[in-house]
Amino acid sequence: MFSFFLNVILLRLTKNFGVASRQVNTGVRWGSTSKPTTGGIAFYITFLLGTIILLLINTSVLNQETTKNYLALFASGTLAFFIGLADDAFNTRPGMKFIGQVICGIILIAFGIQIRYFDIQILDWGLTIFWVVAMMNSLNMLDNMDAVTTTVSLSIICITLGMSVTVICPFNIYYILIIIAGSFIGFLYLNWRPSKVYMGDTGSMFVGLVLAYTGIVFFWNIKTTPDNVDFVRKGLIPFMTFMVPILDTSFVTVARLRRGVSPFQGGRDHTTHHLVHIGVPENMVPVVLGTLSLVSGGMALLAYNLIPNWTTAYTVIFTLYPVIVFSVFIYLYQKGLKIGKIKDLLASREKMRLQRIAEKHNLQPPK
Repeated sequence: MFSFFLNVILLRLTKNFGVASRQVNTGVRWGSTSKPTTGGIAFYITFLLGTIILLLINTSVLNQETTKNYLALFASGTLAFFIGLADDAFNTRPGMKFIGQVICGIILIAFGIQIRYFDIQILDWGLTIFWVVAMMNSLNMLDNMDAVTTTVSLSIICITLGMSVTVICPFNIYYILIIIAGSFIGFLYLNWRPSKVYMGDTGSMFVGLVLAYTGIVFFWNIKTTPDNVDFVRKGLIPFMTFMVPILDTSFVTVARLRRGVSPFQGGRDHTTHHLVHIGVPENMVPVVLGTLSLVSGGMALLAYNLIPNWTTAYTVIFTLYPVIVFSVFIYLYQKGLKIGKIKDLLASREKMRLQRIAEKHNLQPPK
């Protein structure tokens, strides 16, 4: 409720925030109208106030380890918030955003929050920074249609809460995750199609950092035996949990590089757009991707919690699942791409026809 009313207040106070910086004019948003991007501000305020109240109520959890973990999340999350805020307000250059994202990863490493996968310090540091930058950009790129990023992020938080039941949580982080989930729910009501507000870069940068942090703590650093089979398992679990943003970013990046354009350039070539092209209603796209995210995360929980003795057979089975999902979505992506090109061609021809009619009768040509 707090998040919902906070979003309503911010919406009324800052109706033009972030409207001119991106959205329709750059082809980033699917919708046809510009809207304020204040959702991310509500995320951060809810997170900040909620965690402060939580720590004040439960002072017994404050110790050196707790303080270090909280400061890691607070410091990196605050920087991510201001990176997005600056972009929404001033439309900053991609290079500046990238530097800020790298610094977010360095902050986590400085506080001891890092991926421990290779057991080689420099490689683990590189993987940690890559993971943080990738998640922040993935959530930013996924935020191209009403409610999609919020729904997918909420599903990942739910899976993380499920994982927190079976692993040792640093400084009772599940309470903070519940607070963040509440902020998503309050925002989702206003972000569902037709949305009244967007989360903007302010929200996607902050959410991407939070999810990157939880990915490191709950999914990358699970305990496994030192054999190679479990080494594969250790990589599969975070991959399946974050499959939807990884899937979308992979498709878009490859498609844009093949066209010779920057992956960070805005466009209507995302998985969400192609799902609409093949006939999925716009208000069902977040449901489809959110459900896929929950199923994939559920597979990750199954792989970790219900299979004590991991064998090569399990590696094959759980590797086949993402391969099948990617194959299906590649097919749908390609089909949606073809349909989208046909629709664009027909729309272009119709525009030219109307323009010729307007010129013939000395009327104002259509825009």
